[in-house]
Amino acid sequence: MPNTCANCKGPATRRCTGCTASEFSVWYCTPQCQKTHWAEHRYECGPTRELTPADYLARAVYRGRMPDDVATMLNYGLLGPWTEPATTLFEVYTSVIRDLGVPAKKIHQWRRSGRLHQELLKQLEQHPGERQRYLHTWLERRPLIFGNPIKTAGITTQVATQMLSPAMRYAGLPEWYTIDDVRQADMPDLWQYCFDLRVLLTPLHLMRVPKYGFDWICFGFCTTNDEDGERRMRDLYADLMDRCTFDEFYAATRNASLISLFDANFLGAEMRSLPNLEDMLRTTPLSFRVVYLLKQYVLCESIKLHEHVANNFGFASCRGETEKADLRALYRRLFDEMHVDPLVLQHAAAQGRLYEAAETACGFKFKGAEKALFRRLLKEECPRSVPEKELYVRYIENSNRSTSN
Repeated sequence: MPNTCANCKGPATRRCTGCTASEFSVWYCTPQCQKTHWAEHRYECGPTRELTPADYLARAVYRGRMPDDVATMLNYGLLGPWTEPATTLFEVYTSVIRDLGVPAKKIHQWRRSGRLHQELLKQLEQHPGERQRYLHTWLERRPLIFGNPIKTAGITTQVATQMLSPAMRYAGLPEWYTIDDVRQADMPDLWQYCFDLRVLLTPLHLMRVPKYGFDWICFGFCTTNDEDGERRMRDLYADLMDRCTFDEFYAATRNASLISLFDANFLGAEMRSLPNLEDMLRTTPLSFRVVYLLKQYVLCESIKLHEHVANNFGFASCRGETEKADLRALYRRLFDEMHVDPLVLQHAAAQGRLYEAAETACGFKFKGAEKALFRRLLKEECPRSVPEKELYVRYIENSNRSTSN
């Protein structure tokens, strides 16, 4: 069987020479893939120096999910009464570590010297993205967001227990398990998403479901328009988990039967009161409407453009990054400011009427260069019509990827 690149999953011919045990040996196709994957592989390969919380922060960034260990969360402002918007701060780290390539060693030095806040601001100034300008302003207004790790270090064990014990008990895991034990158990991705959701529902966690993760789509949080809608959905899932076992919840998620589970636990009415949630749960996670990948892409700077989104929502016709940024800004306005129903855009894409739908949602006619650009991207060079069934993507278990039906 040919070897597979640990980074891009393509054919590989280069074996990592640093691996000390054959069962941990990994392969790469190019030096660049090996360099990119190092932030993850270094934890298996036998580190050449003592790993710091900054290393675990970098691993979390490349995995696209919040750090697991409390020490990292405490040291980098992701846990505590001063960090309710932890997901926004994690997006700052994503921009600096992944997009700008700042190494974990430098992040560690900045924190140790008390310069983390100012250095992160300097890095964000170098990033050309519109979202990074927002993140810069957001971080600049929160000079005390990192608190004082020295004062909080003494409660690490207590906080870890308060945060993770309810989720451990709910999932039927041993009381002595740590979060590392959970990760190393090699459970299926959907099992992990269910467990992570239970952790996020712990009152002490105080954070929103991250938009950049698949669980944001899997459990329907992508259908909400604001914090109030997300709070209602969090409360709904918390009530459901109070009434069913973890195995029941996981089985319903895996089989796309969460609607039946809500109904069986007398929560169907509350579930249906949330716009589009029932529509989403009919098929997720096995498949879901591509418009939610569009929403995720335009709201999260770090998300890559999915091919199915590009082909059906105008991005494939963009002539350069400037046009792509302009189109992305239009969709962001539709979702963020106009709170347009995603299903309106989904149906418009199926009917070849995205341009008309965008004008209607904005409440005014496009003019001049803006009209010429959006008319070309959303009407003249967009598919005239697409069968609705083709505007779905299918989830592939244990791959963190999705593909068109």
